[in-house]
Amino acid sequence: MIYGMCFDGSVVRGRGDDGQPLHFSNTRATGHVEHLEMHYARARQMGLTRFRDTVLWDEENRAPDYRWLDRLQAVGQGQVELVLNHYGLPEWLDEAMFWDGRAAAAMHDLAQQIALRYRGAFRSYNVGVELGIWTDWVAAPQSRQWPFGGCSWWEVYRQTSAITIAIAQGLKAGDPTCRMAMSEPWGWDPGVPYADQARPFATVLGRPDAVAEANGCHTWQQGRADLLDVIGLNIYFDNDIPALLAAARQMFPDKAVVVAETANIYRPDCHPPALWWAKFEALGEPDLEVCWSPGLTVLTHELGERMAGNLLDEDGTQHWHRPGF
Repeated sequence: MIYGMCFDGSVVRGRGDDGQPLHFSNTRATGHVEHLEMHYARARQMGLTRFRDTVLWDEENRAPDYRWLDRLQAVGQGQVELVLNHYGLPEWLDEAMFWDGRAAAAMHDLAQQIALRYRGAFRSYNVGVELGIWTDWVAAPQSRQWPFGGCSWWEVYRQTSAITIAIAQGLKAGDPTCRMAMSEPWGWDPGVPYADQARPFATVLGRPDAVAEANGCHTWQQGRADLLDVIGLNIYFDNDIPALLAAARQMFPDKAVVVAETANIYRPDCHPPALWWAKFEALGEPDLEVCWSPGLTVLTHELGERMAGNLLDEDGTQHWHRPGF
């Protein structure tokens, strides 16, 4: 098994469970910007060799934060997957741009610039972490994340999926050889058909979707089979892990399937990291990539509180070591 972890860069720009405003990037809020190099050194000491990190934006100059990306390139050793969107766009993109397609066009161009400048620097790009959840939070009835609006799920998905596809197309335009990934919750409810859980992947890949068509959403027509190389599964529930992997491999036989996120966050006191890792070690798959999240301390999207179950604290304290390290 190939061990990794996520430096969560999710963005909260909305309201918490208590209705109070929340506005933060986990990359900035958890000391990762200040301690980037130390965090990677400490993570590697634990025996980890795969990492996920997230783009930051230079809001003043309306551009990628190249100082941040240069540091990531230097520390990454070709082991980093760079996320282009984790629930939040650059804040110079306003609400009108989100709804009229200009945000998608802007994200295409920004992604292209990044891929051109950092050709070969990152092991892969993630075009969107949890497109489905991002859509849920923006759409009614939750309407808890910018740009709110109270619109239906499908009205929001027309925009969020178009933005995600535009990011993928921009990356390919900047570097046709780059490896591209996407990650979605998987196996979170055995009662939800895999076709529905897999919709974000299928949309980006350009697979026909009769349900989307019936709801006036045609963005799958903009997708292409070459826009994803890696299907990332976010598995937080022990609902027959071998079956979860088998289902994804059957649906996407020509793509690499990885465990993009996993952890014991729902029962950290009962299942310390070593026991949760053991569930995947028992599969006996030496080439399976499994990434822990939260790798570094994160703030929750519910109340902005610190989440349990992380492998690494902001100050470098380690809570797990791979056997032999």
